[in-house]
Amino acid sequence: SRIVSRNLGAARRFYAATARHVGLAIIEAQEDGFTLGRLSDMSSPVLKVKALTATDLLQEETPQTHPAHVAFEAPDDFSVRAFFRAAMEAGGRQLGYPAPQPTSGRYSYYAAKVIDPDGNCIECGWRH
Repeated sequence: SRIVSRNLGAARRFYAATARHVGLAIIEAQEDGFTLGRLSDMSSPVLKVKALTATDLLQEETPQTHPAHVAFEAPDDFSVRAFFRAAMEAGGRQLGYPAPQPTSGRYSYYAAKVIDPDGNCIECGWRH
């Protein structure tokens, strides 16, 4: 997945704080963005975050900053709650408090949803 950020510093703080609760870390950082992934498999990025530049704004009347929905898989319900707390402390906004979610499948689903500093819906869930 790839998202665009209007405030890369805020996005970096948000994702650095929340990523570790789902087994992720910033595995690559540049001046214009960063990449989240697993330290055990750095060749397979999970999420790329790029800065929205002035050139992007000039080239397009409507830059591609539409809110995205990104979901991370958690190993357990404790990790979902830890992710949610870290997101709230790092500038996220509550969209869905950690709780069991309705499903139509054979597995139960426990999840939380937050809005990141750029308005993207970030979901953290555990299937069991």
